[in-house]
Amino acid sequence: MSTNWAIENRQNRELEELRHEMSQAMYEASNLRSRLSQVQGGLESRLSRLTDAFDAFVELSDIRYDLIGFADAAELRRHAGQVLAALASGENPPAPVRGVPGYWLEPAVEALRGLSADLPEEAVGRALALDERRTTTFLCLALSALGRRELVRTVWLDTAFGAVAADGTVTRVQRALWTTGARGGFGAEGQKLIVERLQEQAKASTESWTGFVESRTPSVKRPGPDFAEIAGQADAQTRLSRLRTAVETIVGDTTVREPDRDLKYVAGEPDPDSASAVLRMLVSEGSEPEREPLARVAELRARITDSKGAGSIDDPAGPVEKLLSEDLRRTDEPHLTATALQAVADAVLREAEELAKTASGPSPAQVDLELDWQHVTLQPDGPEPQSIAAAEAKINATAPPLTLRRLTGPTVTAVIGLLVAVGLGLMHPAWITVGVVIVVVAAYHYRKARKRTADAQADAAGRIARLRKKATEAAAELATYGAGARDRETAIAADVEAVRKQLG
Repeated sequence: MSTNWAIENRQNRELEELRHEMSQAMYEASNLRSRLSQVQGGLESRLSRLTDAFDAFVELSDIRYDLIGFADAAELRRHAGQVLAALASGENPPAPVRGVPGYWLEPAVEALRGLSADLPEEAVGRALALDERRTTTFLCLALSALGRRELVRTVWLDTAFGAVAADGTVTRVQRALWTTGARGGFGAEGQKLIVERLQEQAKASTESWTGFVESRTPSVKRPGPDFAEIAGQADAQTRLSRLRTAVETIVGDTTVREPDRDLKYVAGEPDPDSASAVLRMLVSEGSEPEREPLARVAELRARITDSKGAGSIDDPAGPVEKLLSEDLRRTDEPHLTATALQAVADAVLREAEELAKTASGPSPAQVDLELDWQHVTLQPDGPEPQSIAAAEAKINATAPPLTLRRLTGPTVTAVIGLLVAVGLGLMHPAWITVGVVIVVVAAYHYRKARKRTADAQADAAGRIARLRKKATEAAAELATYGAGARDRETAIAADVEAVRKQLG
């Protein structure tokens, strides 16, 4: 028996150890499968990207082979960059390269090479005849970036900007012309043309522009008493005052009267939305027959490097409404803010006049106010008697006087105590003590009821006193507000006139 028990015990231990080892092995196997799944997923993703990049590289090699026939055009584009960089640094531009028949860039660059007091008309004419839109865009952006805004012709800018899409979205080149004109790159006439194009879109918009303009000034507490009947007037006056301050701040910024220094053409990587960036994009898109292959090359390069492509000059930059609202809120680009304000000036002035009309409304003859949970009607000469009397009556109703009916309980208790003391006391002296105790308890409750009533009446009297004081003070505020109507009208008229003067 002992031997069998020992053998069985050893076998049980071995089975338990085996189960533990199997459990550990199963856990490790599960963990390994999970990690292997992750590795496989990562490998599959990487393999997919590598395959896609390889396919793109193969296609890119084929397209590059096809583009060998456009070597002269590629050389011309490199030459254009060299000419622009040399002119920007004040150096002599390099000698001209072999021309490409039918490519607008060659005569356009030649026109810049011959830039002195004016542009050579012959080269400009040839470039315009080949591609009017791209030539005008190139000349407008290049001349502005080179600091020769006086040579930019309004007719060129008109052609380059074109018409805004029916849905109000502008392209990247239109946005670049917009920001360049706002920063002074095209002179006063060029900026006026840009503003007129934006005004066409702003007039068709239902956006409330004053909110964007007001946001440039800190919010302030509205003046006057806190009455619902005058809240609209006070809010309108406060908004009008903030609007005036914001408009004067934007228009009064002296930096907007000179061109932005950032317009200079640089050889490095400029702001992607700047004139220089769009100018580089315009040059790099190539001639007509190679334009599509070059666009495909840019797309394939982005796939290979897993990056975002440069895009096209005709890519959407955003709706005019959205861009105007963003420019109005900007504090780091005074040129763009001032131009946006000019574009929405008519709407802002119209809304300012509506605010003035609301703010100039007549002062209310009376107001309804809630004081200490009581509704009271106030007039300039004081609280309305009936409403204040009704409010006081409601407060007094919460503290009724001490009546016999309310003393029924203590009275009955005292009578019972007397009956016990007198009636049963003759039978046994102990009942006299019981009766006295009952009378004392009745007296305590009577005193407590009187004190509670007195405290409630005192509290009601205090509430009524506070109500009268607050109502009198509020009525005085209403009278003061009404007496200041003339001063408010003068201030409102001055604010509207200031806004009209700044936006006129």
